[in-house]
Amino acid sequence: MIRALPRAALMLCAASALAAQSAAPRPVPRVVDVDPLHQIGQNVTITLLTMGSGKEVWELFGHNALWIHDNVTGRDTVFNWGVFDFHQPRFIQRFLKGEMLYAMGGDPLSQQLAVYRYLNRTVAAQELDLSVAQRDSILHQIQWYAQPENINYRYDYYRDNCATRIRDIMDNAIGGQMHTKAGSPTGTTYRWQSLRLMQGDKPIMLGVDIGLGRPADRDLTQWETMFLPRPLHDFVATLQVSDSAGATHPLVKRESILFRASRAPEPDAPPGLVPWLIGAGLIVAGLFAWIGSAAMAGGRGARVVASTLIGLWAIAAGILGLLLTLLWTVTDHVFAHANENLLLFNPLWLVLAIVAIASLARGRPGTWFRWSATGLAALATLALVAHVAQLSAQDNLAVIGLALPPALAIAWVARRPSQSTPR
Repeated sequence: MIRALPRAALMLCAASALAAQSAAPRPVPRVVDVDPLHQIGQNVTITLLTMGSGKEVWELFGHNALWIHDNVTGRDTVFNWGVFDFHQPRFIQRFLKGEMLYAMGGDPLSQQLAVYRYLNRTVAAQELDLSVAQRDSILHQIQWYAQPENINYRYDYYRDNCATRIRDIMDNAIGGQMHTKAGSPTGTTYRWQSLRLMQGDKPIMLGVDIGLGRPADRDLTQWETMFLPRPLHDFVATLQVSDSAGATHPLVKRESILFRASRAPEPDAPPGLVPWLIGAGLIVAGLFAWIGSAAMAGGRGARVVASTLIGLWAIAAGILGLLLTLLWTVTDHVFAHANENLLLFNPLWLVLAIVAIASLARGRPGTWFRWSATGLAALATLALVAHVAQLSAQDNLAVIGLALPPALAIAWVARRPSQSTPR
């Protein structure tokens, strides 16, 4: 899952009157050149911002930021860890290998609000009830991240992103109380959470489901689900923390909505893919069996159609298998490793594509076609057996339902006698 910067062209000016200055016995002169990174804790208010999902793929997971309001100068600065540069060295190579460098950035609150209004994405604000020492801790951590040697970091979709950085900063400031109280299992996984948020874009969602391997199916704790902005917001909203005297109080002092989008809220659960993908797999399998039988019966038109359709399916399955293999073997996309979907889609399908097209075009199944189709169907069947026998640690029953029926149908076609073959 990737984050994107708000577009620079949308840097509009929109005043925000939501951060009132603290009252003081005497007027305080506005010192406009004070660096917000070098202010002291007693002079700031710190607020967690949570941005809702948008319509683009990179906006589906939401975003988090820390809003620092300087009570002396009135300056509002929003810090986030979702900045990347298309012009960084080897950008494409880093992206493909899972070595993307992201960075911390800071922008005026008015600019950020203008961007999210334009994108129609909700912005929720949770003012944090922190001691002076805790506010100092957050400021010092931001200062550390702002150093040239620390500003960039190795982005990880699930374990180190714009939400986890802020989660960790807040947890450090309050002495680890978030981590201590967020150890309960949630019954969700990285796959579950990803499909939940991506279901509005069905092709992308299916591609992610196929591309994620066994590491994506581990049960997550509350702490781990806070790789997403909304779970971080919801956990913080109810968190009671202890102060130095042992008294407890809510971490969130007050909450408000700076902008409410007109779009629907996040889905609560992923869609049920199993019946839909099994249905699709059976339809494709039925088509392959019917047109393949016609091709073996000697119809010229049927041979052309069968070789085209089955050949295209085999080519797509082979290319997909090649991508899955590369993701596992040569990239640092850890959650795409150990992918059992390689039993369903693998580079051997490219071999089948060649022999299937040749065999179906002439209406006579060759030996290579029969054996390669049978072998690939056996691998796909093994995926189902492992799942049913609970030997599989991957939640891929829906993908099995899509891939296994066509593989069995192609194997059946490959072993059918042609009209010219002795019976």
